[in-house]
Amino acid sequence: MTPETIVSACVSAGAASIAGLAVILQPALPEPDIKAVDYFQEADYAIFDHDFALKGRSCEVGIQKKGICLADSPIEDHIVPGMILPSQMPATSAEFAIILEAPLKKTELQTVRFGHRLALLNPKTREVIDVMDLDAQSFAEAQDLNREKADIIDADDQTT
Repeated sequence: MTPETIVSACVSAGAASIAGLAVILQPALPEPDIKAVDYFQEADYAIFDHDFALKGRSCEVGIQKKGICLADSPIEDHIVPGMILPSQMPATSAEFAIILEAPLKKTELQTVRFGHRLALLNPKTREVIDVMDLDAQSFAEAQDLNREKADIIDADDQTT
């Protein structure tokens, strides 16, 4: 063995020993405090872009970096928390890119899109747990719109 090989082997062995010692002496890191929720958060709203151009067309709501423009739906204003989704109304999950970008939700809930509204749905009972209106210009406005739409639906139910 040449002197360079011996020196190289000693340096490598020393570095490996130091790295091993550092791992052994390192305090245990705490588990991250990740708690799945059953409601939409401001971070959910923040992933959406408003009033942008996509492939030469105007888009009211979508995710520009993913090339997603959301079309509106005639039923979106009727989706409110607490309602049971009728069996004839499809509960198709939101696009994968939307689900991928959204913060963690409880595993038993499904994120469903109805036009410019997202809903958290319990797929077993078909109950709408929470709704987020993406037409709003801020998360606070989205929450206000949800309350207004729920009040309108409640008032309609009481008059029929």
